[in-house]
Amino acid sequence: MRAISSMKDGQHPILGNAKVLYFLMAALIITDWMVPSYFGIHIGFDFTVTRILNIIIVAYFIYNRRVGNHFMKSILEVQITPFISMYMFVMVYTTVLRVNINTFFLNFLDILTFYMVFYGIRYVVGLKRVINWTIIIAYFFGIYGMIEYVLKFSPMVRYMLTLSMSVKMYYRSGQYRIMGPCLHSIGYGMMLFFLIAIACVDYEKDEVYLFKRPVLLCLLILNVFLTGSRGTLGIAVLEIMLIILFTRGERRKRTFFFLLVAAAGFGVFLLAVYNTSLGRYIMVQITSVIDEVFGTSLAVNYGADVTWLEQSSDYRTLLPKIFQVEWLNPLLGKGANAHITFAIDGRYLKSIDNYYVALYIRYSYPGLITAVLIHAASIFHMMRTGLKYKSGLSILCGISIFVYTISLYWVDYLMTTRYMYIIIAMYAVLYAERYLELDRANRKKKRIKKI
Repeated sequence: MRAISSMKDGQHPILGNAKVLYFLMAALIITDWMVPSYFGIHIGFDFTVTRILNIIIVAYFIYNRRVGNHFMKSILEVQITPFISMYMFVMVYTTVLRVNINTFFLNFLDILTFYMVFYGIRYVVGLKRVINWTIIIAYFFGIYGMIEYVLKFSPMVRYMLTLSMSVKMYYRSGQYRIMGPCLHSIGYGMMLFFLIAIACVDYEKDEVYLFKRPVLLCLLILNVFLTGSRGTLGIAVLEIMLIILFTRGERRKRTFFFLLVAAAGFGVFLLAVYNTSLGRYIMVQITSVIDEVFGTSLAVNYGADVTWLEQSSDYRTLLPKIFQVEWLNPLLGKGANAHITFAIDGRYLKSIDNYYVALYIRYSYPGLITAVLIHAASIFHMMRTGLKYKSGLSILCGISIFVYTISLYWVDYLMTTRYMYIIIAMYAVLYAERYLELDRANRKKKRIKKI
C-alpha cells in the first residue's frame, strides 16, 4: 500500500483503492443512515449492524497497523476532539463510580463510529460521493415515509425489529405517525432536519439554495407533516427560514419567487385534500403549531385532542425543575441506565422528554456542560467557516446542528446522535480538505505582522 502521507481532493481519497476498507467504510456510512438501531443480533449484548461493523473495522486496523496508526492520528484533525475528550472523561469516572459499564460503552461506541465515519469519508470514500449517497438516502426515506403513511404501519418495525427494544407505532388524533428508521416519530423528525439541510446544498459551488432539489425538499417537508409532531414542524419551519437567510445573491431572489409558487401549490393541494383524513391531519399539524405559539385553539376544529396537547406542554414545563431536586448529586450522575420517577408540583414525572434534563440526571453538570460544548463548538466552527470562506455546506451543517440542538429541549435524543455525528464528520472532512491550511496560513501571517 502506498504511504499515507498526503490527501488528494475529496473525489479521489488516497485510500480509495483499498477495496476491503472501502467496502467496510461504505457499509458503515450507509447503514449508519439507514438501518434501524433495533435491527441486529443479541449475544449477551445487543450487536447492532453498526456495532458489528465497528468490530470488523477495528480488526482491520489491528491487522493493518499502518492504516490503524493513521486512523488514530486522524482524530487530532477534528476541531471538536478536545470537547469530546472532556465528555468521555466524564463518562469514564461516572462508569467507575457508578459501576455501570453501559455508561461508558454507549457513548464510546457513538464516538468511535463518528471518528470511523470521518476517517472513511476523508481517506477512503470521499466527501462528494457521501453527499451523493446521502441525497439518494433522503429520496428513499422521502418515498418510504409516504408508503408508511399509506400502509398505516412501519415495515421496518414489522420486519426488522430483532432486538428487545421498546418500539411502538404511534397515532395522534386518529392519524398514524410515520417513524422511518427511528425509534419514535419525533426521532424521525429530528433525522429529517439533517436530510433537509443536505438537500439544500449545491456541492459543486459550495452554496446554499433551498430549491436545489425541489422534489426532494417537498418529499421531506411532507414527511415532517406526517410525523405528527408540532415541535418538529415548527423547528423545520425555523430551519427553512435560516436557510433562506443564508442564501446569497440572485439565488435568494429566486428562492422567494419559488416560495410563492410553492405556497400557491401547497394551497391548491390542501384544497384538494381538505375533506380527507390527510388534509385534516396536515391542518392539525399547522394549527397545533399556531396554537402553541399564540395560545389559540384552532386545532380542535380539525379533530385534534387539545386536552392531550395541553397536558403534553404542561408536562414539559415541569421537567426543568428537576435541576432543583436536592438529592441529585451535581457532580456525579446516576449513569446511562438511570430510570427515576420524580414528584414535582404534585405530578409524577417518569418520561424525561428533555435531553438536557436527562443529561443532568445521567451525568450531572459535568456531563451536561461538556455535551453542550460539543454542540456549541460544532455550530461555532461550522458557521465561522461558512461565513469566513462563504462555504454553503458548512453553513447548512451548522443550521442543522443548531435546530437539532433546539429540538432536544423538548425531547430526549431518541438514539439520533448518530445522525448529528455524520453531519459533523462531513463538515470536519470539508474543513480539513479545504480550509485548514488556509486558517494556518492566516494565523502565520498574523504572527509575522505582530513581530
